Amino acid sequence: MTRQERNAAVFFVILGVAVVGHALAKLELGTLKEPGPAFFPVICGVGIVALAGYWLVTSLKSVKPWAPLWAKGELAAPVTATVLIVAYSAAMEPLGYLLSTVIFLVAWQQAIEREKWLKTGVIAVCGTAVMYLLFMYLLGVPLPEGMFVE
Repeated sequence: MTRQERNAAVFFVILGVAVVGHALAKLELGTLKEPGPAFFPVICGVGIVALAGYWLVTSLKSVKPWAPLWAKGELAAPVTATVLIVAYSAAMEPLGYLLSTVIFLVAWQQAIEREKWLKTGVIAVCGTAVMYLLFMYLLGVPLPEGMFVE
């Protein structure tokens, strides 16, 4: 196990414990028949702790040589993806779901996937439309309309 893997496993154990602790402190757990708002976060937190603990215990047995977390030149894509996601989140309310999602998918396809423009356009338009229909009509989740819709 590399030091990075051990640190990541410990991080996720702490994260899972924090999720469970926060859910139990702030929300009502409920019962199996009538679960409260804390029920699902507690299950997720316990799952995170269990999986991270298993990862930590099983990988302590294997010894791997040290390796850098990011090879030279591999850091650009995750940084670009993070910037795009943050920009998408910031643009969602003022631009609305449709416009911000089309712009996000075009930027993602060009900056991360390096796709051709035709495929980029098809993915952006179809992806936006399918997700819009899914959230608006199947799930009943209202989406931001933005400044262009009054």
